[in-house]
Amino acid sequence: MKLLLQRYLAAQFIMPLVLSTAFFIAFLLTFELFKMTELLVTRDISIWFIVTLIGNIALTFVPLSLPIAVFFSTIYCLNRLSSDSEYIAMRAGGLTKSRIIVPFLVISGLLTVSVFQLNQNLIPQSNREFKRKVNYLTSSGVLAGIKEGQFFTLIPELTLFATKASKYGRELQEVFLHLKQGEGKEKVILAASGELLFERDPKELTERLTLILHDGNIVGQSEGKDIEKINFTKYVFPVSQNQFEDRISIKETMLSSKELEGVMKMSPKEAEEVYRFNKKDIFNAKYEYWSRKNGALVCFIFCFLGCTLGVSGNRGKGRNSGLIGLGCLISYYGMYFGLVSLAKSGSLPIPVAVFLPVTVMAGLGTWFYRQLDWQS
Repeated sequence: MKLLLQRYLAAQFIMPLVLSTAFFIAFLLTFELFKMTELLVTRDISIWFIVTLIGNIALTFVPLSLPIAVFFSTIYCLNRLSSDSEYIAMRAGGLTKSRIIVPFLVISGLLTVSVFQLNQNLIPQSNREFKRKVNYLTSSGVLAGIKEGQFFTLIPELTLFATKASKYGRELQEVFLHLKQGEGKEKVILAASGELLFERDPKELTERLTLILHDGNIVGQSEGKDIEKINFTKYVFPVSQNQFEDRISIKETMLSSKELEGVMKMSPKEAEEVYRFNKKDIFNAKYEYWSRKNGALVCFIFCFLGCTLGVSGNRGKGRNSGLIGLGCLISYYGMYFGLVSLAKSGSLPIPVAVFLPVTVMAGLGTWFYRQLDWQS
C-alpha cells in the first residue's frame, strides 16, 4: 500500500515537472531566437537546419531551466496535496514525512545525474555546434568587409586591395593581393580584374572562397630563393576553405569537463598557446568547471526545499508557499552572483562562491523540514 502511494506521488509530480521545464526552456528560447530572427528569415536555409539550431540552443538551456522547474513543481504538487487534505490522510495512514517526499527526491536524484552527464560532453558539444551554425549564417559578413579603396585583412595571412569592388566583393578591379606562405616567403599578385566565388555547404557547414583573377602577374621567390615573375591571363586562387573552425574562438562553454580540468592545471602561457585564453578566460574556465557540478546538485536541493515549502504552506499557519519560494529563489541567485563577483576579484575561492549558496538553501530546507512536525 505504501509503495502504491509513493508511485501515485511520483505520477503527480512528473506532469507538472515536464510542463514547467518546457515552459522555462521555451521562455529562454524566445529571447535567443528573437535576436536571430533577421538571420533566419534572410538566409536560404532549410527547415531541418532551423530545427537542429533550435535543438542546440534548447539543450544548453536545460541546466538553467530544470532546477527552477523542479523547485516550483514540487511546491505546486505538495501544496495541492495539502490543500486537498491528501497529505493529512497519508500521515494518518502511517506514512512518515520522509516517506512522502522520497518519490520526489528519487526523481530529482535521477535528474541530478542526468544534468551532470549532460554537462560533461553533450552540452559543450551543442554549444560548439550552435556557434558553428551561427558563423555559417553570418559568413557573408566576411565578404562585406571587402570594400573598394580599402585593405581587406580578415582572412589570416592574406591582404587584399582593389580600387573598385561591387557589393560583397563579387567583382573587383585593379586587384592587389599579398600572401604570406610561411618561413618568410611572400607572394604578390597584381591583376587587372577579378571575381570572387563564394560557396557554402549547408550539410557540412563549410565554406569555400575562390578568387579568379584576369590579366596579371605573380611575383615571388623560387625554390632557389630567386625572385621570379609569372604572367597570366587567368589565375584561379583558392582563398579559403573550411574557414568556420578558424573563425570560431574557443569559449569555456564549448569545452568538456575533462578539458576544463586540463585548463585548470595549465599555466597561463600554456592556456594561451592551446586555447588562446587570457586571464579572464582562465577564470571563466574554472568557474564553468565548478558551476557544472553545482548545476546538477542544485536540482536535488531545490526539490528538497520545494517539498518542505509545499507542505508547510497550507498547514496551520496560512503562509503563502509560492511567495516564500520566490523569495528563496531570488535570495539564492542574488547570493550566488554576488559571491561569484567576489571570486572574480580574487577575494573568494571559486568553489566556495559556487557551493555556498546551495549549502545555505540546503540548511534552509532542513529547517523547514523540521517545522513539518509542528504542522502535522
